[in-house]
Amino acid sequence: MSAELPQVLVIDDDDDTAALLGMALRRRGFRVLVARSCEEGRSLLTASAVDALVTDVSLPDGSGVELVASLADRPRAVIVVSGFGGDDDREKSRTAGAHAHMVKPIDVARLVATLNELLGRPS
Repeated sequence: MSAELPQVLVIDDDDDTAALLGMALRRRGFRVLVARSCEEGRSLLTASAVDALVTDVSLPDGSGVELVASLADRPRAVIVVSGFGGDDDREKSRTAGAHAHMVKPIDVARLVATLNELLGRPS
């Protein structure tokens, strides 16, 4: 990673959630891209140098977990966000290749701490 701020791709079809996460991450020293679907997210992952991916599970054109599983070249930090946090849900995320599974509503401080840890940044 260069001296530039790490870039995070947030994939969420809920406008409020996407805006909140984008604003919170920018304030904490990240560059942020936002996508509203698997297709848009895949396109941004291909076109941009993304250090971290934060994706919702339920997207209008598929599953964020399936998107993560399909990536040949995953970002250094992958976090799946869901309204469900049971053992099965967490295991599906891990099996797909996610480094963490977080339950909505998102605790922004915990999200930032997890991203910093996964990216090797000081908290």
